[in-house]
Amino acid sequence: MSQEGYGELMSWPQANPSLKHSNSGYQGITQEECDEDAEGVQSKENWAYVKVNMDGVVVGRKIRILDHGGYSSLAIQLEDMFGRHSATGLRLFQPGSEFCLFYKDREENWRTVGDVPWKEFVESVKRLRIAQRK
Repeated sequence: MSQEGYGELMSWPQANPSLKHSNSGYQGITQEECDEDAEGVQSKENWAYVKVNMDGVVVGRKIRILDHGGYSSLAIQLEDMFGRHSATGLRLFQPGSEFCLFYKDREENWRTVGDVPWKEFVESVKRLRIAQRK
């Protein structure tokens, strides 16, 4: 590889050479503490945190489902998190909205949010997905 046009290249010293191949002091984490593949974090009978993804948005988020007392509270938080990705906002559960909300239950089935009573929803939700209506 030619270094022409780069001038003089500098070699940066390593900050602490002894750390390069050392795991000293590293305790590690257990499966219970961190599981990137987990759909939700279970708290007693309910899923405390669930992942939320929106079609067309690369980065998903997590919400604490137990912080909400109903669908309208959930819709407000999702609007705050993802509403800026649409010129008109999400307006979930409103007539004429261009978005709909789905959830994955414990049996791995995708269902429409709002079709079951809130308590039943909280007990079975593992993941949320905001999809654009076609």
